[in-house]
Amino acid sequence: MALKNLVLIIDDNQDFQELFGMVAKLAGFEVEAVYDGKAAIERLEGEPIPTFVLLDALLPRVAGAQVLQAARSNQKWARVPIYIVTADLRVIQSAASLAPNDALADGVIEKGAQAIQKLRELFEKYREKSSGGLFLAEQSKGKSSQADPTQ
Repeated sequence: MALKNLVLIIDDNQDFQELFGMVAKLAGFEVEAVYDGKAAIERLEGEPIPTFVLLDALLPRVAGAQVLQAARSNQKWARVPIYIVTADLRVIQSAASLAPNDALADGVIEKGAQAIQKLRELFEKYREKSSGGLFLAEQSKGKSSQADPTQ
């Protein structure tokens, strides 16, 4: 079961953890942090299920892509919106080249100056949807690998 307004932030960089967490809390979300890929995979067995996930592409011990694949193959997590957050342009370019139905992630956000505004938009989007309890059904219909989280 999802905890209303919980964001799981999976990032090994403490500065980004704190920045994303601060933006999330200002938007009314509870925050849970995980710092490496192995711990993230272990977290898939736990509760509560978050409203959505911010996942760094480059993590120690287990790569972000493997975490994403494990989440998508876990029945409880298969429909949880997951956004890749990365500074690696190769990840952004490869995600942009995928058709929306081929991508496992719901979107990609580039770390940098524009990330805060995109995160605010995401938090607003999921706060509205989680309060109505419809976010999972609506998200499963419109998955996108676009960097713009409002699509």
